[in-house]
Amino acid sequence: MEVIVAKNAGFCFGVKRAIEETEKLLADRKKTIYSIGSLIHNEIVINKLREKGLIELDDLDEIKKLKNETVIIRTHGIEKEVKELLTKNGNELIDLTCPFVSKIHEIVDKYSKDDYKVIVIGDKNHPEVRGIVSYGKDVYVCLTDEDIKGLNIPINSKILVVFQTTINSSNAEKLVDILRKIYYNIKVVNTICNTTRVRQEEVLSLAKVLDVMLIIGSPNSSNTMKLYDIAKNNCVRAYLITDKTSLSNININKNEKVGVSAGASTPQYLIEEILTNVRNEF
Repeated sequence: MEVIVAKNAGFCFGVKRAIEETEKLLADRKKTIYSIGSLIHNEIVINKLREKGLIELDDLDEIKKLKNETVIIRTHGIEKEVKELLTKNGNELIDLTCPFVSKIHEIVDKYSKDDYKVIVIGDKNHPEVRGIVSYGKDVYVCLTDEDIKGLNIPINSKILVVFQTTINSSNAEKLVDILRKIYYNIKVVNTICNTTRVRQEEVLSLAKVLDVMLIIGSPNSSNTMKLYDIAKNNCVRAYLITDKTSLSNININKNEKVGVSAGASTPQYLIEEILTNVRNEF
């Protein structure tokens, strides 16, 4: 059996930075450390941080009670009004928002002040997108062509289009093509993370020529699920692997070629554990 691992599998820069900074804070716990929502989307990593003392808060009523505390802003960012509330209440903010996400906040804020209607191509329920939306004053979110059909924006409006950083790049391009046929005054800023694009291209390339694809990561991770979608659409046998127990329902022939990739919030030790089990069990 031949196992081929994608070159860019595992932690991205933003996630690695966030984990390292959080672990430093937890190691010197003079006071309780809070995070607004899940720092990253990988339960295995988050559970380890919880064991070290990290407390996550999602409920706005609970967040309002935080005063003079140390509060981490997750990699996906948070809503502008929540950030302002935390600052007003005297909390020390450790902003671990991915720099690429923070850049989108700046772009949306700038163009909104110049009366642009902002269209975010992404998942309206994802925390990153909710944060992006909060930085504009007239913002719409689209994920499908049906969403675009439902837009109620005057044709002559100035339009800015940005993207959730982990969106499928090929699908995003198709939606932009549709928007360009509707609006003539449209500016597109490609905010898809380059690491995301490279990972997707690698998975697509491997999935087309290999017998089996394994995508390691959590089902609540947007970028992981995009990789899995690409894998299953281009390889007959593609599997989402959350941990080594996920391998129990998989059969791999020793003569088959196996491709492996992982989401940006998947730690290297988990990738190594999966690879060891694949090589030993099949």
